[in-house]
Amino acid sequence: MTQSTVVKAARRYPFLDELRGAAIMMMIAYHFLYDGVVFAGWEIPLFSPPLSVWQDSIGALFILLSGCVSLLTRSNLKRGLRCLGAACLITAVTFFLIPTVADWFGVLHFLGCAMLLYPLVRPLLERVSPLPGAVFCGVLFWITYPVNQGALGWPLSWIKLPSFFYQNFATAILGFPPYNFVSSDYYPLLPWIFLFFCGNLLGRVLVRQGDRPALLRSRSRPLALLGQHSFAIYLVHQPVLYGLFLLARRIRPL
Repeated sequence: MTQSTVVKAARRYPFLDELRGAAIMMMIAYHFLYDGVVFAGWEIPLFSPPLSVWQDSIGALFILLSGCVSLLTRSNLKRGLRCLGAACLITAVTFFLIPTVADWFGVLHFLGCAMLLYPLVRPLLERVSPLPGAVFCGVLFWITYPVNQGALGWPLSWIKLPSFFYQNFATAILGFPPYNFVSSDYYPLLPWIFLFFCGNLLGRVLVRQGDRPALLRSRSRPLALLGQHSFAIYLVHQPVLYGLFLLARRIRPL
């Protein structure tokens, strides 16, 4: 990177905060429905389209934004360790509360691993033209999207993956879960790492266009504020929702 690029990268782009704020609002809404299913017995088809697509789109937005910010941050090592530490805490808490559907490798686990892997891949990404590279990563994401179900996606959907790929927790992290693997939130390295790299390459386009005033102007300060504190909100929103549902269960008349 040139010195001017580093200066641009040090800026804060309000619309990225706003997108992150929108994503955290959608995640809270989805988890409210999820907790309603788990704790209140609501009959909502969360795990089939269109709600399952909505869930993946929320995670995809977080991952794209994180990939973009990985180019702008001062320390991906610090961000990655912070995410992994929080993810381990979430795993411990969910295992204590609902061990049958504990969060073994959710979006925070993935983001922590992706941030730690990024410095190793960065020299290769910097040699790639941003827009073609982002499109290529998007195609790889599409092709590998169904690997956790034992196959590749279109146009290679006729290829079924060998069963010995799907062995244990380690292979589940890579994207090949065994038949008995269950996690309330599941974002393995495949296919999501390609979306993270896609976001990083799109971030290079953003940095090159960083002098445009439209990129530096906030359009929704409340969303931007939520986005700036999205990590803390992510950590506390589920305990708050748990508490609300437990309180509602206690005060419900018999």
